[in-house]
Amino acid sequence: MGEFSTADYRYMARAIQLAKRGLYTTDPNPRVGCVMVHFDGSAEGSIVGEGYHVRAGEPHAEIHALKAAGSAAQGATAYVTLEPCSHTGRTGPCAVALAQAGVARVVVAMGDPNPQVSGGGIEYLKAAGIQVQVGLLEADARALNPGF
Repeated sequence: MGEFSTADYRYMARAIQLAKRGLYTTDPNPRVGCVMVHFDGSAEGSIVGEGYHVRAGEPHAEIHALKAAGSAAQGATAYVTLEPCSHTGRTGPCAVALAQAGVARVVVAMGDPNPQVSGGGIEYLKAAGIQVQVGLLEADARALNPGF
């Protein structure tokens, strides 16, 4: 799991808060939140973009956060409540988008139990040279999507 900083906890809590906005609108997809943070030598960092999965078939949380961050995504840390998808469904794979944007680190609350993803997003990110940590506030993330 690795060690997480106080800032990591704060930003993941914000991602969980964002994910809750998708209540009743994301079905059959899970509720997911994402916060993009630039640290620039500071232990506290600053949010450069954030998003959540609003509706099934529309862009995922990571895509909204990347769009909000723009070029500031380069070298940023992404806090995501669910492992980024690695397959193409109605939208493109979020793991690929994060890598293409130049994100340096991804902190994931929980792995995706969906067999189409199930570790594939994490492996893709690692293979792209991105630092990945999993398990921060996992119980809170699981509570977002009971039965998922």
